[in-house]
Amino acid sequence: MPIRNVALELRARMKGKTADSDDRAKAAGRRGPAVAHSVRRGLFQPGTLWWLACGLLAIVFLPYIPWLIPDLTDQPDYRIGWDRVDVTAPPAGVPGNLVEAVRTAAELPEELPLLERGLVERLARAFAAQPWVAEVERVEIRRQRRIDIRLRYRRPAVLIESSRGYYPVDVEGVLLPPRDFTQDAVQRLPIVRNIKSPPQGDPGESWGDVVVTCSARLADALAPEGDLERHWRRLGLAAIVAPAPRTADVRPEDLSFEIQTRGGSVIVWGRVPGADALEPSAEDKLARLGQVVDSQGSLDPPGGPFRIDIRHDVISLQALRERRYR
Repeated sequence: MPIRNVALELRARMKGKTADSDDRAKAAGRRGPAVAHSVRRGLFQPGTLWWLACGLLAIVFLPYIPWLIPDLTDQPDYRIGWDRVDVTAPPAGVPGNLVEAVRTAAELPEELPLLERGLVERLARAFAAQPWVAEVERVEIRRQRRIDIRLRYRRPAVLIESSRGYYPVDVEGVLLPPRDFTQDAVQRLPIVRNIKSPPQGDPGESWGDVVVTCSARLADALAPEGDLERHWRRLGLAAIVAPAPRTADVRPEDLSFEIQTRGGSVIVWGRVPGADALEPSAEDKLARLGQVVDSQGSLDPPGGPFRIDIRHDVISLQALRERRYR
């Protein structure tokens, strides 16, 4: 094809594309006003204007809505007395006035506002602060205008004897309020002697001494769930004698305990349950003491008092005057 014809054909194509672009621009220009008109027509419909007005009013007045709602917190129908608060019944040994003590200590009102924000959390904190409460399991506002509070209590396991009196602790070595115990408690709990340390915290906190914690574990084995009749009284036991630690960083496996009987005999018990896998279990040791009672009549037979060692396969009875028995 001649060069002149090629140039003419290219010029014609360029003119065609320019014309197409102009046509599209004109069409877009014609559609623009139509779209704007459609938007205005839809926006200014009565229904649309109604919802826009409601939205604006909500934005303006929303902060003031709480002030317009009547406060029912103080209404009698939404307040209850403590007689409608159901609390887990405390076991034996826990003061019967515990709920009143919690209310007084936490400065809770005589009537509880059921609609008060944070009431459940406030009650949970109040009961958790009570030294006799090991755990607050649940606080629930129920129907019929009642509150249900489920608690797990600490159970006194032993009394620590000291020059100032007796200190009660639970099975985990947590100090319990001494003021809640009378002299009668000495007859209801095992006794631990020879504890050298004072309590390191307030009631509801750990004593802070491994020897005390191990003593409580041993007492729980000798009087499970506080049952003195099963082993403690049947065997004629009088007190647990705690060992004197040789180092500050003492461990349970370093401690060997003795038990005194009412007749003056000394039982070499050894490690507390779980501290030494090589020694017989607590159940085996108690069974061996039962064998001595069955054969001798008691742990304080004639010719005593004795030193009774139950840590080995053969029970050793040695008179404290150096006389030996098997």
